[in-house]
Amino acid sequence: MLDLKRMWYLEAVYRCKNFTKASEMLHVSQPAISNAINALESELNIKLMVRNSKNVTFTYEGEQIMERVTKILDLCNETEIMIKDLSTSASKRLRFGISYAMTRQIMPAVFSKFMEIHPGLQISWDEGSMYKHVDMVREKRLDMAYNALPKGEAAEGLRLIPVSVAEIYVVLHPDSPLAQMDRIPLQALSNELLVMMDKQSRVCELMDAEFKKQGIDPRIVFNYSQIACMSDMVRTSGYIGILSVANGEEAIGCDGLILRPLWVPLTFDMGFILREGDYLPKIGRELIQFILKTVKSDLSEIV
Repeated sequence: MLDLKRMWYLEAVYRCKNFTKASEMLHVSQPAISNAINALESELNIKLMVRNSKNVTFTYEGEQIMERVTKILDLCNETEIMIKDLSTSASKRLRFGISYAMTRQIMPAVFSKFMEIHPGLQISWDEGSMYKHVDMVREKRLDMAYNALPKGEAAEGLRLIPVSVAEIYVVLHPDSPLAQMDRIPLQALSNELLVMMDKQSRVCELMDAEFKKQGIDPRIVFNYSQIACMSDMVRTSGYIGILSVANGEEAIGCDGLILRPLWVPLTFDMGFILREGDYLPKIGRELIQFILKTVKSDLSEIV
């Protein structure tokens, strides 16, 4: 039977590719790690790695075994978290990512109601765009996120819970000639100076694809990560902003400006992003239900 301690040692060496660094990371002597791995290789009758004075290279057999060792250790970690979470001494901590566009709609409700019924809860918030939060969820730096939902390969290994649909709008100064139009053809933006959402956003991804499809080389002067920055540039410089708004919601930070949809609507799903197969802490599940019940009343139907 495989020894769990040996698997932890093996995983540390695999991650560090160096025995000295692995021993420092685990606060275990280097000989102890070497002896454990030598014993494991002897027991399995398999050469797991090739060592030299500087680093370690895993053999084909070692790589194959590490795929399973990693899954075993991940499951051990998740089980430990689950046990602590289900106990009466569970720590009420949650790392939550949220889209810039949804901050005003969700955060006040959470802080005014949800945290009142969960005293002692600590939520670490991260505002950001879709791909930033996808990476953070994959790397376990976030427990979950509420953002645009990725598609295709970007969604692999993730659990997605659709909640609403968002549409892309053009943000205009009231004096802009385009403000007289009910809908904005993409060609009308070809010679305008645009303030676009950051490159990790679903909005930027969709707009880039549509510009390319229509043979347009957009004149993007700035990629913003804060809506207030975009709206100020529209107000003071006459630039044209690009923004997404969830169905049933108002555009935040755009008071006094004109919003117009594109001639051909560009929409995308928004919702919760979690890591597939991971144990979500109980407080996280309760937060999802809270947001669905208290915020969804102002959103569109669940897709």
